[in-house]
Amino acid sequence: MTRSSVIYRCRAGWPGTTWLQSSRFSTDSDHCDMASAVLRTGTVLKHLLQQSRLIQVATYNLKSFTASPVTSNLASQHVGVIGGGNVGRAVALGLIKHGHKVTMYDPNTANKSEMESHGATWATSSAEAGQAADKVLFTALPAPPEVRQVMEEDGVLDLLKPGSCWIDHTTTDHEETMRLCAKAQARGVDMLECPLTGGMELLKAGLMTVLVGGDKTVLNQYEPLIRSYTDTVLYMGPAGHASIVKVISNMLAGAHMVLTGEAAMIAKRNGVNLNAFWNGIRASAGNSFVFETEAPLMFNGTYHPGFAIKLHCKDLDLGRKLAFDTDVPIDLLSMTEQIYRRAMFRYGKDAGSSHPPKMLEEDLKVSLRTEGYGTWKYSIKKVESDTIAVVHHDIGEEAQNWADDS
Repeated sequence: MTRSSVIYRCRAGWPGTTWLQSSRFSTDSDHCDMASAVLRTGTVLKHLLQQSRLIQVATYNLKSFTASPVTSNLASQHVGVIGGGNVGRAVALGLIKHGHKVTMYDPNTANKSEMESHGATWATSSAEAGQAADKVLFTALPAPPEVRQVMEEDGVLDLLKPGSCWIDHTTTDHEETMRLCAKAQARGVDMLECPLTGGMELLKAGLMTVLVGGDKTVLNQYEPLIRSYTDTVLYMGPAGHASIVKVISNMLAGAHMVLTGEAAMIAKRNGVNLNAFWNGIRASAGNSFVFETEAPLMFNGTYHPGFAIKLHCKDLDLGRKLAFDTDVPIDLLSMTEQIYRRAMFRYGKDAGSSHPPKMLEEDLKVSLRTEGYGTWKYSIKKVESDTIAVVHHDIGEEAQNWADDS
């Protein structure tokens, strides 16, 4: 069975709308955010509700900062990509698809054969990948230490030609970004910080959102390359600002996941069918992208959205530093970080980032496992030019029985 969730758009001030909630698109692999979400009223909702109470469409609206035409000076570039994980792979595949030559490197060669089969050249070092770039180098690395290792200790920044551009998709520390941006500019190299947000399904569909920090004119020049592997480009401001927004996004995502587990447990211990609970919340003001796409991971017991808990803890740590450095009290987000760290210590650094609710299940000896989600998955569908929908697939018969009228 295929289902999707209630209509809501994510653009402040959309005509004919009422404020509903905050929502997020999550990451690198990474997780992600929307500034605000609204419930659109009118004939579309009425039409859908008349069709069936089981057929609902969840739409998230994003408006790009700009839509630059492909410029001739960016045609058929030979680019370097350092980082061959989920994000680096998606970046390289998009670039190859649009006619660019890619030389890439990652010490982990898990994706090497696949990338070579698509035409990428797999370098023997990050320096070789950096040196191969005509004008643009992309990095997609796990954390700030890896960025320092590649760009400074391995000397890649010194290999970039004056007039070239470094585009970094790492979710990293904003102060490190500003420091490295200044160092690049001193060498005549432009830098754009471009953390990706949206989650694995958006990444696979080429619909991730790129949050951009840096010089706006540089973004205008290189946006056509960025659009070869993503759909939405949002300008956040000067260097450092995109990292701040991305980290806050993942802080919100963590809080949503903790609350999702607690909310499901309240429902379960009060005798509410968890299928009814999930469908009721995702059609209400309490919904979020995390609830919609990660609650089923509790129900099927996998707890893994394609994002490791060690990376989420890294982002929560960066967020705590942001708050402390600017004297912002963070009672709820501090508690969220402690819950995530406890889950990481219990289940291991490579456990999925949706694991915090499992601790509650074990502590209360109450399982949130629900039949019908063993083969569940979701996909992302482009509904309009700037609107996407979350579509749920392969929900089992057991999970559909709650809605039977018989």
